[in-house]
Amino acid sequence: MTTDELLAFAESLARISAAGGGPKAYASHLAARCGGAVLVEDAEWHHLALAGAGDRSVPATARELVRQAKHEADGLVHLNLQGGSHGIAYPMRAGDAELGWLVVLALDGAAADLAPLVRLTASSIAVDLVREAGGAKGRRRSFWDRLLGGSYDDPAAVRDDAAARGVAVAPSYVAVAVEAEGLDESVATRQLSDVRKLCLAHLHHPSAETVTIERAAGFIFLVPTPLPIDAQNVALAAAMLPKHAAKAKLDISLVGGVGTRADDILETARSVDEAREALVIVRRLFGVSRVGAWEDLGLYPLLHRGATREELQRFADRTLEPLRAYDEKNHTELLRTLTLYFTVRQNVKTASEKLNVHRHTVFYRLRQIAEICNRDLDSAHDQLALRAALAIDALLG
Repeated sequence: MTTDELLAFAESLARISAAGGGPKAYASHLAARCGGAVLVEDAEWHHLALAGAGDRSVPATARELVRQAKHEADGLVHLNLQGGSHGIAYPMRAGDAELGWLVVLALDGAAADLAPLVRLTASSIAVDLVREAGGAKGRRRSFWDRLLGGSYDDPAAVRDDAAARGVAVAPSYVAVAVEAEGLDESVATRQLSDVRKLCLAHLHHPSAETVTIERAAGFIFLVPTPLPIDAQNVALAAAMLPKHAAKAKLDISLVGGVGTRADDILETARSVDEAREALVIVRRLFGVSRVGAWEDLGLYPLLHRGATREELQRFADRTLEPLRAYDEKNHTELLRTLTLYFTVRQNVKTASEKLNVHRHTVFYRLRQIAEICNRDLDSAHDQLALRAALAIDALLG
């Protein structure tokens, strides 16, 4: 193998590291290069990653293969496999500490030619493992940091890496961001611990564990939501957290935000961004002792971030679609009634005359609209959302 080929391979490993790394990513790259099956195991022979197996029969662990094989002075181990094929293994080390083994089975090329690539890959994985120092807790934290940092492009890769790190992931999550206001520096650690326990007691689902991520003066909770209705339950439970904190006499105030349901595991980061943005908006508009859901904040997230034309159109569609669907199904005129109601400055008498219906009918329709849209027509904030949606729909629709 030439020097240029080694340098190119080392550079490709560096790019993988910059993209987030992970035993699975390194193993897949090595498997593609050497044409064999790559198995990565930790110092206790627990599975970390497998790549390139295809239809090959790969042992659950390489423990006995490595122990029975010949060990070279440089650490390289030559493996003799059934059927006349061969493989090599190399220890992953950090100083004198052995972190595990990188094993390549059913090689297409000569072991001597591929040994440098195996050693380089083993070193890269060792660096990753050292970064994740702290055992299972470190591996879990690293996984969630990578997921929320956008290091994965494929849901299958997310689940493979999670399994390799001993992390059980739910099919879907809703993010809840919570911060504590009024912390006493002398007992802040205890207060935050109490906040964490309180939130976990109310934000949970029996199907899977609620993930806790510490953030400055608060936390982000990823609550499993297997079904869409679960997301509504999470939002309701989160809204009650400030009252629970007051009842528990925690001597702090809570402010927070709830993201929308991540239908795909890769969308979890989006739900977190929404929850954090909702927290900021709630704090600025309503003060503390309140947790608000991003999708209930109407136009404010768009004003906060500076929305594009497409985002404005999606907001209008999302806000008005329930009324359109109801009208189409039941042959009613709720959307027309709402539009006219705002046009005549919320004068029910004038609206009833223009619609040629009794004013009690208008009142009934307004109650229906409020229920279907989950909005309070007496609320200035909810009125703003509905008025804006109608205006955007008229301009862009």
